[in-house]
Formats: sequence, structure tokens, C-alpha cells
Amino acid sequence: MEKLNKKLAQELDSPFHAYLLLGNTSGHLLSQAMMFGSKILFDLEEKKEHPDIKIVSSENLNTLGVEDIRNIIENDGLVPVEGKYKIVIFPPVKSLTEEASNALLKTLEEPSESSIFILTSSGKFWSHARDDSLLEVLSTIKSRCRTIFIDSDIETEFNFAKEDFVNFMESNKREDEDFMTIPKDIVMILESLKDVGEDSTEKVFKFQKFIKIIDEYRKEKDDPAHLNISRFIITSFEYLTRSILLAKEFGKKEFRYCELLQESMDDLDKGMRPNVVLSNFAIVSSNL
Repeated sequence: MEKLNKKLAQELDSPFHAYLLLGNTSGHLLSQAMMFGSKILFDLEEKKEHPDIKIVSSENLNTLGVEDIRNIIENDGLVPVEGKYKIVIFPPVKSLTEEASNALLKTLEEPSESSIFILTSSGKFWSHARDDSLLEVLSTIKSRCRTIFIDSDIETEFNFAKEDFVNFMESNKREDEDFMTIPKDIVMILESLKDVGEDSTEKVFKFQKFIKIIDEYRKEKDDPAHLNISRFIITSFEYLTRSILLAKEFGKKEFRYCELLQESMDDLDKGMRPNVVLSNFAIVSSNL
């Protein structure tokens, strides 16, 4: 059973008005933020759903905009319904736009005694997570938060064993996603993509099969809309890249291959179509 991080447990007696939780696993960060809120309000070391614990959401897949912040501050209000505080959690999978950051900053500059803001930010997988996470948050916001870095207890070997891959996907999922029944073929195709010098035609064929299996897996779910193909590919590529980085033989070609994987993830994150992004990656990477 997951336990509240010791650093957060030390904050319970006198919680600050705003926290910035940093880590390299988004699912673990969000889980810890929710447990922290439950412990503060109800002395329960579990994730409790309650009106006084609000996770900020938006229709945009990757960002929170100024209207999302205004809805929290103005429409929902920061007055608790039952508990001592209204706790507002910002999930790590959604970054703040510049306008949203400025709107939040105004609230943090004049903190309410009845509200606690918990911002979360997970770092890039092949950089130093602490430094990279900090870059995702404005310095003016950071200066008004108590910053705590939280290590994940989940150990991943990046060996393409199905259980290892599933654990990685589960630790980086959104609250409404479930990866426990991922088809074995997905992992097998991903492992085969470690071959840096593979022919572009063969890579394109594999990517087409990869997307087809993901789409079929998505349609099997009770609510297919909750499984986003682009996000699935991004997280899968993170796993693939970490595996390459851990390999004994790692040279300039492997480093460039990882850079191309990262560029593909960035393009997917911007909303480009998976088929286009992966086809481009297959062609460019075959010239290494």
C-alpha cells in the first residue's frame, strides 16, 4: 500500500499555503498530492474524493488556461465546504499557459488562510528531473511555494518485460487510465525499435502495426475516449528511450536516436497526427 512521503508528512502540523511538488513520475506525484490533501483535511492516509479537494482540469489535453484558473478561483471559490481548507491540486500532465500562470500568481501573492495550492511538475525522463521540473514553472510562482522533491518508490528496469512496461505506464497514467491489460505485442514491437540502424520501410510498417494495436486496445475499454493514442505513444517512447540510455553500447548514433525520439514526442504533444510523426521519425532515423 502506498504511503505518504515522509517530507510531506512533516508538513502536516503547519501546512504552507502553496506547494510545488517535483518528481520524475507524474502518476506518483498526483497520488501523493491527493494523499497529502486527505491527510491534512481528514487525517486519512488514502486518496479521498471530496469537494474540498479539487483537481484542476481542462478540455485541453496538455495545458491549463487562464479560464481554467478563473473557474477555480471565481466560480468554485476557495472557501471550504466541510474541512479546514480548500485544497487545489494542479496535475503534472497539464502545464500552465503564461496567462494562467499570471492569474495564479495574483492569488498566491495574497494567500487565503482557508486554501492550499499544490502544484506538481514531473521532469523530462533523460535530464535531471529536479532541474527540468523547475523549468516548467515560472520563477515568480516558485518563489511563493514551498518546493519538495518526491522520489518514486517504483523501480523500473526498462528490460521490456511486460510487467515492467505495465508498471511504468501505470506510474505515469492519468487518474482515469488503466494499462494493466496491455497486449504483449505492443511491448514486443517497442523493443524491436531499439535497433537504431533499421530500414525506414520496416520501421513504418512496425509503427502502423503499433498504432493499430493501440487503437484496438483503446476500443476494447469501457470508455475509449479516456485512452489517448498520442499520450500512449509518448509514454511508450519515454520507456524506449530510457532503455536505450541504459544500454552498455551507447554512442553518437544512439544519442541522436534518442534526440529524434524526443522530437517526435514533442510533435505529438503539440497535437500532430501520430501517423505523420512516426513516419517522419522512421525516415530520418534510418539515415543515422
